[in-house]
Amino acid sequence: MMKVCALDLMPIICSALKRGQCVRMTVTGGSMRPFMQGGGIVELEPIGSKPLVGDVLLVRTGSGRDRYVLHRLVRVEGENLFIRGDAQERCEGPFARPEVLGRVVMYRLNGRIRRFDSGLWHLLGRAWIACFPLSVWLLRIAVTIRGAQ
Repeated sequence: MMKVCALDLMPIICSALKRGQCVRMTVTGGSMRPFMQGGGIVELEPIGSKPLVGDVLLVRTGSGRDRYVLHRLVRVEGENLFIRGDAQERCEGPFARPEVLGRVVMYRLNGRIRRFDSGLWHLLGRAWIACFPLSVWLLRIAVTIRGAQ
């Protein structure tokens, strides 16, 4: 398997999404636990329609907008979008529409597929947002218990 630096790969991914193509990429990090974890594969679609609260989005972030994250849309204020990783307490934003590059429609890990664009996993994502900050505290407790075993 060949690994490519995200900074080298992201211009190609962004270009494909702007042309209307779907792309797949491997997730790194743990900010989206428990819904996604490093090593899983996401399928992204271009952000055609207005993103909805609960969508997991690929967003260009950072002071120079040179960093990319897959985080959940948790709030919309006018044209401003605010995102947060499911395992994080801090919200990021505001972001303008052009900084949103794509929407996660599918996540796959160990042969299991989760559809994030509709159905149960989309509903669970919205429930996770509604239960904030309790959801993050429960996740921390679960991780601590698992670590103690």
